[in-house]
Amino acid sequence: MPNLDPSNIRIWGDLQFVRVPAGKFLMGSPADNKRASSAERPQHTLEMPDTYWIARYPVTNEQFARFVTASGYKFDQGQWTAKADQPVVAVSWRAAMAYCQWLNDTLRGELKGLTLRLPTEAEWEKAARGPQGHEWPWGNEWDPKKCNSYESRHGGATPVGAYSPQGDSPYGAADMAGNVWEWCHSRYRPYPYQATDGREDPVSDDWREVRVARGGSWLDYRADARCAYRTNYHPDAHYDYHGFRCVLSPPRMTPFLQNKP
Repeated sequence: MPNLDPSNIRIWGDLQFVRVPAGKFLMGSPADNKRASSAERPQHTLEMPDTYWIARYPVTNEQFARFVTASGYKFDQGQWTAKADQPVVAVSWRAAMAYCQWLNDTLRGELKGLTLRLPTEAEWEKAARGPQGHEWPWGNEWDPKKCNSYESRHGGATPVGAYSPQGDSPYGAADMAGNVWEWCHSRYRPYPYQATDGREDPVSDDWREVRVARGGSWLDYRADARCAYRTNYHPDAHYDYHGFRCVLSPPRMTPFLQNKP
C-alpha cells in the first residue's frame, strides 16, 4: 500500500487531493489479458506532460449537498443525511459537470493557475494503476478485502475510504475499484487514446454521444473493477451506482503525447 508523503496531499475547499506526477504510463490491456475486452486494446504508452491532482475520494453526499444548497441546482438526494460520508449517487454526467464548474468558480482565488473539472479517462487510469500498470489499484492479484465490489456482498455503496489504505492506488487515491462507477470527462471512443481527436470536447453536436465511466461499483464483479476496464453511459443517465471524483490540472486541456506500445 502507498506511503503518502504529506507534500503529495493537498486540500482545496472541502476536497482532499493526491498528486499524480507527469510522465509515462501504460493505458489499456495487452492482447494476452483474458479478462480484457476489445475496448481496452491496443495497449499503448501515454506521456502525461503535466503533474495533476486527483481527488482522494469520490464526492460525498455531504459535499454535493453544499453545491445543491448554494447553487439551487435541482437534484433529489433523498435521505442523504444518514449517508453523509457515502459517495453521492444517481448523479448524471451533466450534474457532475455542473458541480465541478460551481466548485471551480467558488475556489477560483485559491486554485492559482489550476482548473477543477472531471478527469479525462487517461488521467483517471494513470491515477488508478500507477507507473507499474496494475490490474487493480493495489496490484495484480485480486483481493475482495480491498474494495466494495459484488464479491463483498454489501448490496450498496459504502463510506468513502472504507477500504483505505489497503485498497489505495500507488498515488494514494481511494475507492478507484468498486463502490460507484465514476464519470470521466471523455467521450467513449476507440483506442489509442488521443486527447486532441474531439473526445475531450465538453460539448457534443450529437446529444446521444456517450461518456466514459470507470472503476466498477458495488453491483459489479471484479473484472469490471480493473483499472483498464471501460464502460459508457448516456450523459443523462443517473443510476444508484453512478458517482464521480474531481481533478485539478493546468487550465489548458493538454494534448497527451502518444508513443508506440
